Parts: sequence; C-alpha cells; structure tokens
Amino acid sequence: MIRKALFFLALIGCWGTLTVAEEAGKPKDPVLERIDFIYSEMTPLQWTSPADRWRHLDRTIDILRRGGTLRVVMLGDSIVNDTSRSAWEKLVERHYPGAHIEKITSVRGSTGCWYYKDPAQLQEYVLRYQPDLLMIGGISHREDVESVREVIRRVRAELEPDPDILLMTPCFGHKDPRVDPEWTFEVPSDGDSFRARLKRLAEEEKTGFLDMTGPWGQYIRTCGEDIHWFKRDIVHANARGEAILGRILEKFFAPSPIQ
Repeated sequence: MIRKALFFLALIGCWGTLTVAEEAGKPKDPVLERIDFIYSEMTPLQWTSPADRWRHLDRTIDILRRGGTLRVVMLGDSIVNDTSRSAWEKLVERHYPGAHIEKITSVRGSTGCWYYKDPAQLQEYVLRYQPDLLMIGGISHREDVESVREVIRRVRAELEPDPDILLMTPCFGHKDPRVDPEWTFEVPSDGDSFRARLKRLAEEEKTGFLDMTGPWGQYIRTCGEDIHWFKRDIVHANARGEAILGRILEKFFAPSPIQ
C-alpha cells in the first residue's frame, strides 16, 4: 500500500515537472513581448476598474471564464483602430487560461454611428461577423447618442442571441486633458456632455459602459510626460499612447482589480 502511494506521488511530481517544462518551452508571443517592452518604459497606469464594470456583459465574461472563443467587433473610427492596435486582447487572454479573443476591427476614418446605423453599412461592418461582443467607441459620433441607440437596437433585432454591447467614451483626438476645463475624472451624473449622455444611454439600453476618458486623462495629467510623447500626430496615439488604452481595457476585463 505504501509503495502504491509513493508511486502515485511520484507520478504527480513528474506530471507537475512536465507541465512546468511544457509551459517554459512554449514559444514567446512576439506581440506580447513588444507591447510589454513598450509599457515597461512607461509610468504604470494607476487606475482601479469599477466593481460593477461587467454589468450587462454576462455572455462575454462567461465565455472568457470557461476558456472559450470570444468574437469581438470593434466599431468606430481611427481612434478605435488605435485602440485595437494596442493588442489589448493579448493582455486579457493572459488572465483567462484557454480563452481566445477573435478580434475584428471594423472601422472607417472619421466615422460614427450616424453612418453605421444605415442597414447596408450595419450589415457590412457588424452583422455579418455575428459578434459575441460589440464594442462601440471613438471620437466621430458627432455627439449623436440617438444614432448610437439605433445601432444598438438594430443589432439586437437582427442577431440571435443578442450580443453583449460595450459603449466606450472618447479619448485622444484634439483634446488635451491637462488644459481642458471640461475634463473630469468621474463622468458627470447630470449635464449634456456626450460622455454623460452616453453613460445614460448605456443604462437605458442595458449595455456595458467603459469610461475611457477618465483613466486616460488622469494618466496624461499625472505621468510626467508631455501628451505629444504619446501621439504620432495631433490626433492619434502612437505605440505608447496605444499602450495606455490597452492597459485600461486589460484592467476592465481582468477577473479581479489589478494594480
């Protein structure tokens, strides 16, 4: 009996050794290596995501937790394209063993939901991909929340089951949060700013909501670097700027608050 127990323990030990060796022998992901290196030379993002951040994102979180494949469509403009270029999905996958995020960047320059709500465009940019999660963001919605609402409702009417939908507030563009008198870390609870109205829309339509404006602006205001260190032109993020956006999304989707 003792010999059998010792043999069983030896097998467990060998299995554990092999598992560690297999993990160590896995090829390194060059994308992760690149974005981790860029971020390592930056001031870390000091932002804790809200406790209720996953509200109305049940399907998304369930797929990630069980290690499935999550198909994501990112809809918007060139700012959304920059957000996608951060490779945020690689960062999130590290928190969910076995999970894979199939990311589809579906964008058009200087374009928002006022364009995508057209049935033909909605089919081209969203519906044909049948996403599990639709992320809507950017700076080109012309502050037209009703067009965002139309996109939400038409997507839900056309797709079965309904995809999760995540609305994201603007970041980058021409605004500089260091000198913008309208910038606040918290989304105003009232008022008629696009940011405040987008949050109310998320509550009314029961979608997810991610305020990118607050943590992005806070980082720019406190990191000690000029905003142009994070931009490739007067509007768009460079690789360092993209890294900020990627880490915000990582913190949002991570299974527990990360520092």
